[in-house]
Amino acid sequence: MNQQELLQIIRDHYPFDVLTTEQLDYIISGSKYTTFKKGEFLFHEDETVEELDIYFLVSGLAKNVLHRSSGKQYSLRFYYPGDLIGIMIMLTSGEMTFSVQAIEDCTVFRIQKDRLLEIMTKNNDFSKIIFESIGNRMKTLYDEIKVKSATESDDENINLFRTKVHTLMDRPTFIDENATILEAARKMKEEDTYGLVVVDQEKKMHGILTQREILSYITNPIISESVKDWMKKKPFWIRDESFAYEALSYFKHEEVDFVPIIRNDEVVGVLTSTSFLNIQDSNYLDLSYKIQKAVSNDELVELATVKSNTFQQFIQDLLLQDSFGYDICEVISNYNDRLHRKIIQLTEKEMRQEGFGSAPINYCFIVMGSQGRSEQGFHTDQDNGIILDDYNHLSNLNKVDLYFQAFTEKLNLKLAACGFPECTGGIMAKEQKWKRSYTDWKKAIDEWLYEIDAQEVQNITMFYDFRPIYGDYSIAEEIRDYLAEKSKRSLNMQQLLRKDALRFKLPVGPLGRVNLKPRNHLFNIKKSGLLQIVNMIRIHSVKYGIKEVNTIKRVQALKKMQAFHPRDAENVKTAMHILLTLRTKQNLLELIEGKPLSNDIDVRTLSKEDRQKLKESIQIANRLQQVMEISFNRNRVV
Repeated sequence: MNQQELLQIIRDHYPFDVLTTEQLDYIISGSKYTTFKKGEFLFHEDETVEELDIYFLVSGLAKNVLHRSSGKQYSLRFYYPGDLIGIMIMLTSGEMTFSVQAIEDCTVFRIQKDRLLEIMTKNNDFSKIIFESIGNRMKTLYDEIKVKSATESDDENINLFRTKVHTLMDRPTFIDENATILEAARKMKEEDTYGLVVVDQEKKMHGILTQREILSYITNPIISESVKDWMKKKPFWIRDESFAYEALSYFKHEEVDFVPIIRNDEVVGVLTSTSFLNIQDSNYLDLSYKIQKAVSNDELVELATVKSNTFQQFIQDLLLQDSFGYDICEVISNYNDRLHRKIIQLTEKEMRQEGFGSAPINYCFIVMGSQGRSEQGFHTDQDNGIILDDYNHLSNLNKVDLYFQAFTEKLNLKLAACGFPECTGGIMAKEQKWKRSYTDWKKAIDEWLYEIDAQEVQNITMFYDFRPIYGDYSIAEEIRDYLAEKSKRSLNMQQLLRKDALRFKLPVGPLGRVNLKPRNHLFNIKKSGLLQIVNMIRIHSVKYGIKEVNTIKRVQALKKMQAFHPRDAENVKTAMHILLTLRTKQNLLELIEGKPLSNDIDVRTLSKEDRQKLKESIQIANRLQQVMEISFNRNRVV
C-alpha cells in the first residue's frame, strides 16, 4: 500500500483530522501496513518499550490482556477500527504489563512512536486529545482491575476466616489508673509495647493508654499527670474466641490501633496493627513471598510442600485450630497453585533465553484431579493439561507446535523436581491427548460423549474436574460451559458414570455395619470413602449442569437449587471434613517419620473417637452410593 492510499484512509479519522497535511504526511511516511492473523499478538508483555510502536487499527478486532501476578489473564477492553493501540504504554514508560492480541484478522498501520511524539509537541490540539484519551483509558482500566481484584479476595484471605484471635494476641501490660503519665511512658519503653491496659486494684479494665494518648499529654501537659485522666475509657475489645477477620474490622473501620482481648471478663491479651503480622499464615505469607521472588527451580524445590518444614508446621497449626479438613486441603492446593504458576513463569523465561521467544499464541494451563478440585493433600502426582488458542489458520503451525512441545516437556519435568511426580497414566500437558487447541478440545469432548467406553469414562471424569490456574482463563471458561452443557444433555454418559462409580465398593456389610478391620490393618481412605463421595457429587453436578469444581462448592450449589436436601449436604461436608483431616494427619506423620506418603491409615493408631468418626463418614458415603445404585437401576436400559 502506497503513501497516498494510507493518507486517504487515515486523514479523516479522529484524532488525525486535527493535523495539518504536512504533519500527517510526516507521520504516514514512517508508517508500515501490517497484518496479524487471529490469535497473534500485536505486541506482548515481554517486549520492551523500545521495541514498541503505535498501531492504528484499520480493520478487525483486538483485545487488551492484563497479566496478573496470580497467573490469570483478564481481557479488559477491545480495540475497534480507528483505535490507536500502544500509546498508553509508551507514555507510561512501559510499566503496565499487558499484551494486545488479535481476536479477528487485523490490518494496522504501524506508526513510528518518535514521529508521533514529535507531532504532539507541535500540535496542541492533537496532544490534548491523546492525553485525554490516555486518562479515560487509565480510569477504565483501574475500575475494571478493581472489580476483578475484589472477586479474588476471598481465596487470598481464606485464613482470616478460620484463625482465632487468641493465636494472634500479644501479652498484655497493665498499669494502675492512678499512675502518672511519666510512669506509663517508662513502662511502655521497658516492655517495648505500643499500649497499656489500665486497671484498678482488682485488675478490672477501666481503659487503655497508648502512645497516641502520651502524645496528647505532651502537647497539653497542664491538665493532669494522672493516667486515668488521659486514658481511653471505653475502648473497643473483643473476645478471645473471635476470628481474625472480626478483629481486623475494628482496625479497618474504627481506626483503632490497640484492642484488648477478653476471656471471662479478664484481659488475657492485646492486639495491635502489627499482631496480624504474627498470624499463623505469616509463615505461609513468607513462603509465598519466597515463591514469588524465586529465580530458579532449585529454590522452588526447597519450598515444596513435602520438603518445607515451615509449611508442614503451618498445616499442623491449622489442624490444632480445628480448621475444617476441606479448608486445609484448599490451603495446600492454593500453595501448590502458587508453585505451579512460578514454575510456568520460569519455564517461559527459559524458553526465551533458549531462543524460542514468547508464547506465539495465548494458552491456559489447567490442573485436574484433587488439585483441580482444591482437595489436595501431601500425597499427589501431576494431573494437568493445556488449552491452546486456535492456531490452525496461522502460517507458522510448526513453530507453535515446537514451542509448546518443548515448553510442556520442560514444565512437567520441573514440576516433578518440585515434588509433583509425573502421572503414571500420562495425564500431563506434554502428552498430545492433554495438549489441544480450543477447537480440538471441543471435538474431544464430543468424541468422549459420543463414542463412550471405559477409557472415555475415565477421560471425561478427569477432565470434568479441570481448573485453570495460569494464562487466558476466558478460553478455559468457554470450554467449561461447553463441557457442562454437553454433559448435562448426555443421559447415556451419565448412566455410564453411575455404573463406573458403583464399581468402587465400600467396606460395609448387608446390615450396614462398617468393617474397620482391613487386611494388614491398613485402611485406604481414598478408595474407601473419598472416592465414592467425590464421584457421587460429580455425577449429580453433571446431571444439573453445575460448573463448580470443588466438591463442597458443588454440594452447596446442589443444595441451593434444591437438588440436594440440606441435611444430606451437611452430612457430605461432615464426611469430607473427617476423611480429609485424617488423611492430612496421616501424611504429616509419614513426613515426620520419613515414610513414603500414602492414603493408608493404620486403624490401630486411631483413637476411639476417630474410629467412630471414620465409621460415620463411611456410612454417609454408603448412603450416597445406595441412592446412586437405585438411580442406576431405574435408568438401566433392559
